[in-house]
Amino acid sequence: IMISYCLVCVCFTVRLVIVLGQRTADLKCLEYRAQTITRTGIIPLISRPVPVYQDGFDCSTKTVDVITGGTEADEGEFPHQALLGWPASAVVSRSLDDEFDFLCGGSLVSERFVLTAGHCTYDSERGYPVIVRLGEHNLDNDLDHQIDFDIREIVKHPSYRANSAYHDIALVELKRAVRFSRYIRPACLWTSRSLNYTTAIATGYGQLGFMESHSRKLTKVTLKFYTGKQCGKMFPSSRKMRNGVTGEQLCAGSSDGRDTCQGDSGGPLQVKIEERGCMYHVVGITSRGNDACGLGQALAIYTKVSSYVNWIERVVWNADEWIWN
Repeated sequence: IMISYCLVCVCFTVRLVIVLGQRTADLKCLEYRAQTITRTGIIPLISRPVPVYQDGFDCSTKTVDVITGGTEADEGEFPHQALLGWPASAVVSRSLDDEFDFLCGGSLVSERFVLTAGHCTYDSERGYPVIVRLGEHNLDNDLDHQIDFDIREIVKHPSYRANSAYHDIALVELKRAVRFSRYIRPACLWTSRSLNYTTAIATGYGQLGFMESHSRKLTKVTLKFYTGKQCGKMFPSSRKMRNGVTGEQLCAGSSDGRDTCQGDSGGPLQVKIEERGCMYHVVGITSRGNDACGLGQALAIYTKVSSYVNWIERVVWNADEWIWN
């Protein structure tokens, strides 16, 4: 899609590199994107002027540099980033003021649902998460735009099993609807089976390196995609991955130690299709990595979102696969 804008005598074109189908998820993406656009009217200083409008974006649009080996995200740069919280434990909590321990991440995908990993929905020692936090940036700063939401229901994919790394995906329903803002808004879902990107961005609050502490600020890192064959060398057949890396999974990482780590699970692996725009498309969910994350060639497994869009649409929007069904 090509959209052209003219401002007095300067013209420019914005190219939207996305194939839009009739899926509910694609239509919702357009709806969310429209809410990020601001329009400014300019009246030329001539007789009988015709107003000219220029569209902008109400978000942080800084380019991502290249949670291990990453850099701090800008406030509001990833407004879909969510945190899953359990009642604070003296063992995990970093501060006496911490009310919750945030052990996993997630992605806001609608007014009431957060997408996360299946294994993030239950802890053998703590039970189920009790809240979802949105709008967080710095866990040590109460002046962020964070809001906590109680959980109404957790919906795991019907094929997920706790003793397996496959179908590691779940949806968390919130008790009340989210009011979108510059700091809290949903991401789009990547719906195409093909993925014409060589890199993607992972975000989270996980460990900053092997045997290091968790990040207190949202961190971002650019990772390269690897083939299933390349990834299979790092993740050979095991009790949790009897079939190796499958088509419902993505493999991403780096050769220089940049990686996701403990605490990043459930968070998004995402791409940005418009350089100037606000919207990210979630292509993967952080699922499984090496215990020694960030050492040497660092690869991790991500649940491939496009393989589960039908299920997500049914749960989140009560929709059939195509909008006319």
